[in-house]
Amino acid sequence: MQSLQKVFVLLGMLLVLFGCGSRYNPQTGLYSVYGSSKFALPQGYEKIGGLGVSVLPKTAETGAYPYQTFNTTVFGDGEAYILSQTMQLTNERYYIRPLGGMGVSKWGSSWRMNMYQLDPNNTSVEYRRYMDYIKGTGHPVASGYKMEMYDRLIGRKLIARVLVLTPDAVSGNPAAPPAKELYTLERDDFRSR
Repeated sequence: MQSLQKVFVLLGMLLVLFGCGSRYNPQTGLYSVYGSSKFALPQGYEKIGGLGVSVLPKTAETGAYPYQTFNTTVFGDGEAYILSQTMQLTNERYYIRPLGGMGVSKWGSSWRMNMYQLDPNNTSVEYRRYMDYIKGTGHPVASGYKMEMYDRLIGRKLIARVLVLTPDAVSGNPAAPPAKELYTLERDDFRSR
């Protein structure tokens, strides 16, 4: 009986693991970030690999450090890259505050969209990890990028995000902010419900 429980736990973990990653649907030409959150991969891009990067979102209370991980799949074409990401809160004490900003309709879904400048050599630890991973796979990195960031909140505990990196050293956009400037966690006070 105990071994049967282990098998079910393993199957459940595999389902979560494979259900959260990017998957391509050849009929629609779209990759799934998470559930109905999809993006179109331009022709010429290939899957490079994946990595997890821990981030520290901002919390409304001091002294709380709920690290989370962006599970990332990287696609590339020359010096251009697309990063498909999910970040799911694992800490039951918090939920993600609803996202503000400009909403757009893209790839058949509603996303929040922002434009940033990304300097691969002088940026936050989070973005430097992505660039170091790309360099480590032997792929070229440009001297600068225009970064289109599409993100959306799914429920109260999951962020789906797509980063489109186009080589451009002088786009004039603001610098790409770290996760703690983009995502705020609120304490989930069950006693107030």
